[in-house]
This record gives sequence, C-alpha cells and structure tokens, in this order.
Amino acid sequence: MTKLGYLGPEGTYSHTMALRYAAEHECQPVCCYSLSSVFQQVDDGFLDMGIVPVENSTEGSVGETLDLLLSCEGIYVNAELLLPVRHHLLARPGTVLAGIEKVYSHPQALAQCRKFIAEHLPGAQLVETASTAAAALAVASAPLNAAAIGSDNAAATYALELLSSDIQSNNDNVTRFLVISRDNPVPAVPAKTSLALAVLDHPGALSRILREFSLRAINLTRIESRPAGSKLGDYIFFIDLVGRVDDPVVAEAVEALSNNTLWIKFLGCYPACEGMKSYQQYQGSGYSNIQQLRGKIDLVDDEILYLLTMRQRLVDRVADLKKDTCEVIDQTREAEIMNRVKEQARENNLNTDMVVKIFRLMLLESVRRQKTLISASL
Repeated sequence: MTKLGYLGPEGTYSHTMALRYAAEHECQPVCCYSLSSVFQQVDDGFLDMGIVPVENSTEGSVGETLDLLLSCEGIYVNAELLLPVRHHLLARPGTVLAGIEKVYSHPQALAQCRKFIAEHLPGAQLVETASTAAAALAVASAPLNAAAIGSDNAAATYALELLSSDIQSNNDNVTRFLVISRDNPVPAVPAKTSLALAVLDHPGALSRILREFSLRAINLTRIESRPAGSKLGDYIFFIDLVGRVDDPVVAEAVEALSNNTLWIKFLGCYPACEGMKSYQQYQGSGYSNIQQLRGKIDLVDDEILYLLTMRQRLVDRVADLKKDTCEVIDQTREAEIMNRVKEQARENNLNTDMVVKIFRLMLLESVRRQKTLISASL
C-alpha cells in the first residue's frame, strides 16, 4: 500500500489531513516527527508521498516547508489540500469548565482562541506546547483542572471530551497542505504551477518579472519572499500561478523570466484545489482563439499607454532642469536613443523602420513639450 508521511504526533492537524487524504486515496499514514523527516523519507524512497503544511490564512506561511521545497532536489508538489481549522477545548471526562486552571496548546492555537479564553477562562494559566497533539497528550494524564486546545481528532486519539466546540476567534481560519512525491505529473485539469526564483540585483527586476505574468493575464495566487540565507538583502521569491506548466502562455512567461533572474526552480504543477473560485474559472490561458489574443493585445496596449505616461512625466522633469539653459535639443542624446532602439528592434525581429518612426515621433513630441514648458516658465 502507498505510504503517506505526515508531521506527527497523532492528533495534529497534519494527522487529520493525512487521514482524510488516505481514506480517499487508499494510503497508509506514517507518522514523522519533523518536516525534514517527511521530505527525507520521501526522497530516500521509504515513503511514497508526504503531506506538509505550507500556509495558514491567519498565521501565514510555514517557512520550513518552503525552505525544504527549495533545497530538496527531485521532490515535487502533486496536490494541494485545504483544511478548515476548528479548535475545541478538550479535557478528561469529569472535568468542568469552571474548574479549569491550566490550558495547554501550541502558541498559534492559544492566540487563535484568545477571545474564548478571555471570556470563559480569564484566570487560567496558559501553557505552550510543541503541538496541539502534545497538549492533548499532556492533558490526558493531568489532573481534572487542565484542558487542551486541539482538534476533534486529538480528542479521539487521547480519549478526551469536548468541553466547548469551535472556540476559534476566526471561523475562516484555513490551513493549506501540499502533497509531495518524487513524481512530476502534469494534470489534465485546471491546475496551479509553483516556482521559486532568485531575482537579479538591479532596479526594476521584480517589476519586470511580475509584468511577464500581467501582460499574459496569468493570475498569481501567491508571491512571497524568503531570505536566501547568504547575505542580508538577498531574497528568493516563491510564486504560485493559475495555469498548467505545459500551457503555451505559462511556458512563454517562465521562459521570459530568465532575463531578470539568476535561476528558476520548478516546484510542481498540480490539480486546482476544490472550492477555489479562481481555479474553477480557469479555462486555460493559451492562444487558442481570437478573443483570448485580442484580450492580451489590450493588456499590452494598456502597458504601452502607461509607459508613455511615465515617459512624459520624465520629459517634464527634464524640461524643468533645462529651463535655465534654454537648450532643448541634444543631438548626441537623440542619436544614442535611436541607435539603441534600432539594435533592440533587430534583436527582437521587429520592423526597424516602424520602430524608428515611432521613436522619432516621440522625440519630436518631447522637444515640442519641453519648449512649451520652458517658455511658460520664463
């Protein structure tokens, strides 16, 4: 039977997610006592798959999981899963709410239930544990004045009762898990692709990377930076996007990123998680019909207009600096611009004459505008 590793001990939310996934896919859940152990055992072949938490809607990303995805070669994301987090107050049979003096749990769980604690257990001592399952285990052998905050799975695992249910302050709290393995399939259904990359250290590099997705109408569902671990200020970016890696538009965008990155690592392409609206609407972003192509042309036109607006603002600032000299035309500068655009036009297989005409018009308009602004200032 397929073996599925998860972060233990039994009774954690990772265990709950592993049980659900295993029931649907006929897997055998295997307890591991660290995230690195899950990755290592998958890499070594002792486990067929692993299930690991990657982010929580309240607490943010799990940095260790991101670091392991980056450092472990040959391991890919095969699926993503969402688990609504429901915290309960657990205690031994016979415990009453009024008699609780200590509450055990993971720091995040305690924080996520602070409103309930303040209203119902204002005098209780809060005891932090390594996990919600560890809290349940501690309470299982504690006096009747102790309780734990954890899952209903933890209650069942350690023979505890639910004194109060759904005590979390935020009912929309959700944890996202990833299923990892050595396999690298490309699903035939609406999917998400995950990448990691290091950006070149020059102005505008990150902006150019994001622009490659924007101009192709590719939706980014997450972008996050992590320290590269080398020197202060060096960062690695993790990007999740809606689309399959074999989609021509996605492949084209990823290829275009190379101009502004030191390296790119493909982390996986996997089925879209059920219940995510952006995935349900995704019908493929390829160049399959005229409407899609025209839509992308409109996005490019919008970008051109935006850049023309930026250029005009810069020309205005140049005019302000030139007003004391009254010298508007700089033939050397214009020659440099024309030589540069001709070279880039040839490199990108563009019609050189067309590009030259466009830039000559822009330069003429810049001169006209500068003369007008300088005259108005005198």
